[in-house]
Amino acid sequence: MNPVTLWQDNALTIARYEMTALEKNILYMVMASIRKDDPVTTVYQVSAKELMALTGEEVKVSDMQRATKKLITRYFETTLSNGDFLQATFVASALYRKGQGIIELELSQKVRPLYVELKDRFTTLQLHTALTLNSKYAKRLYELFSMYKNLPDKTFRIDVQELKERLDLIDAKTGKDRYEKWTHFKKAALDPAEKEINGKADLSFSYQPIKRGRSVAQIEFTIRYQPNTPIVAYEGPNAAVFGRLTTHFGLRQDQAHKVLSLHPLDGINRHLHKIQLRMLNNELENVGAYTAKIFSV
Repeated sequence: MNPVTLWQDNALTIARYEMTALEKNILYMVMASIRKDDPVTTVYQVSAKELMALTGEEVKVSDMQRATKKLITRYFETTLSNGDFLQATFVASALYRKGQGIIELELSQKVRPLYVELKDRFTTLQLHTALTLNSKYAKRLYELFSMYKNLPDKTFRIDVQELKERLDLIDAKTGKDRYEKWTHFKKAALDPAEKEINGKADLSFSYQPIKRGRSVAQIEFTIRYQPNTPIVAYEGPNAAVFGRLTTHFGLRQDQAHKVLSLHPLDGINRHLHKIQLRMLNNELENVGAYTAKIFSV
């Protein structure tokens, strides 16, 4: 499976907005289809079947309809490289082709240039990684960290307040913080993202809280880029599941082949979800051995 690279202006990488994991995945599929010479009226197709094959997750058309309903209203704001301040939405419309499991998405005219008119301030992402990260916070942080992967200095500091704003954890109107306590923010967003990104991505990170008095005021992140992270070769519609089994759940390739031949896709995904919960709770000493036992391989 050849790696597919996604491109976006840094203005989108640092923009403030909220988006679910499925909304993000739909947008990633659009990003993978965009070409610079596309007419501005181009609509981009996203297939529920293809999305399932790439993510290894069950995706119903009804789930996609709920996601695109939200996606059309998702508002973001950011400062462009020329200093202009942009307020816009990502998607202008979504059309579902009856009985085909396909959406046709029309991009907002203001957001399209941020994917194609790139100069020297842009971020590159790996499609496979972006799609298979499950947490919405892991997806956004992966984008942010990808901005630094090719820079000489891969250590940077960011105010906790600013990071929370980028993740849309602070209500712009009321100022209410979804995770006011540092321990809650750490447990709900940073630690799960660290575990997931470090286990799946072409980069890894560590972080250190920086206190001002008794409160954590900043976070220092250190990024480590691993450009030669192997992508498992596998021909077939279940390539993403095969990759998850071998890369994230510790199975050998022959074991992963056996799992796919013995178990239906929905059953595999149910088991992997349960295993992942145990991994996040630090309940497993040997993930590969446990996964092999669950699937009897």
